[in-house]
Amino acid sequence: MKEIYASETGRPSYPLLTLLRGLLLGIWYKLSDEELASSLARDLLFRRFCRLELSADIPDATTLGRFRQQLVEHDLWEKLLGEVNQQLEDQQVIMTQGRVNIIDATPVEAVQSGPGKGVDGNPTKDAEAGWHVKQVTPGNVHDSRERDTLLLGDESPLYADAAYSSAETQEKLARFGIDDRVQRKGYRNHPLSVPDHQRNKEIAVTRSGGERPFATYKRLYGLARTRFVGLDKNLTFYGLAAMASNIRKGAKFLTLYGIREPAATG
Repeated sequence: MKEIYASETGRPSYPLLTLLRGLLLGIWYKLSDEELASSLARDLLFRRFCRLELSADIPDATTLGRFRQQLVEHDLWEKLLGEVNQQLEDQQVIMTQGRVNIIDATPVEAVQSGPGKGVDGNPTKDAEAGWHVKQVTPGNVHDSRERDTLLLGDESPLYADAAYSSAETQEKLARFGIDDRVQRKGYRNHPLSVPDHQRNKEIAVTRSGGERPFATYKRLYGLARTRFVGLDKNLTFYGLAAMASNIRKGAKFLTLYGIREPAATG
């Protein structure tokens, strides 16, 4: 992330890892940038996590916000999430063999979703939100259109609700050798058969696990409503939330089961 540093001169910048750790704390504790800066100033555990010495200056809200914006401009959230997941794979927290993929969507209210106008007379509604924001796509984009972007390619089965059910989905999964665990849906004059009803119930037991991350984002991280205007900013912010969630789960796993020794080679 060297490109984030705009100049080699002037006041020394904060270490990038310090700023990233700060943003993660903000998500875990549902803090605004101003609240996060205040917490860093008084909370010794926050300072320790961010590797800030007691005598060190504290990044203010503007610095934290500017760093997040740099992540947006350089499109770095996906690389960072990939690095986090790779480290979890190395510790065998994430298993790649027999991987199960559960895809789902949840509606999230846009931070500016009403019909009002600002003092300049321009609409205050987020123009990129559609009806609302659905994680990282406008709310008027149907779930099934995001299917291909959510396929991993190495999963064994794919679990999804009936919104993703189509002949095209079934054909694609068969072509890649992925077990089709997508719930079926009925159509006018073609209701679901009894076997399909039973199949849907069986799939729902596993598929419901895909809804838990949304509950974490909304209930624990306060992300039932977006914090920023524009898809790119919200894409980065929810990418950071995914990192925060995966790190939290990984830490819990390692606390319960310990750090595994790397496999012997040679």
